[in-house]
Amino acid sequence: MIDDLPARLAQVAPDAACLFEGALDPMLSAAAPWLVKLDPDTPVTQMALRDGWNGHWGIVLVTDAGLDLRTVRAHLRRVLRVRAPDGSSMLFRFYDPRAFRTVIPVLDAPARKEFFGPIHGAYVESRNPDSVLFFARDGRPEPQALPLSTAA
Repeated sequence: MIDDLPARLAQVAPDAACLFEGALDPMLSAAAPWLVKLDPDTPVTQMALRDGWNGHWGIVLVTDAGLDLRTVRAHLRRVLRVRAPDGSSMLFRFYDPRAFRTVIPVLDAPARKEFFGPIHGAYVESRNPDSVLFFARDGRPEPQALPLSTAA
């Protein structure tokens, strides 16, 4: 959970969008996944990468520059819920780097493409604080490990 997340985002990223819909309880709002466009040298990018990296704040998605947040949000809302083997519906916390790096590598190619949709790939914090993992929509199921200095 990130203290005062909605208020902090309102200051540095007014276009930020919560992946959950409707009015949220303040505790849920602080723990909910938010979608934020990261541009180089902006306060929100600095906040996310300086304060949040290796703190399990989230993942960094790579899309075409022209893809708007609304389209990305609509796609990600479709993959928030998954079916368990017993047929029940479960929340897939893909926005948590720990869940992402556990689940995505075991998806077969069609399921990985369906998950990523219009998203080309994702940078995810590694268990090693000096590296980042890159997961590609089209490519090997295992991530590419990069030193943080290369990924920047």
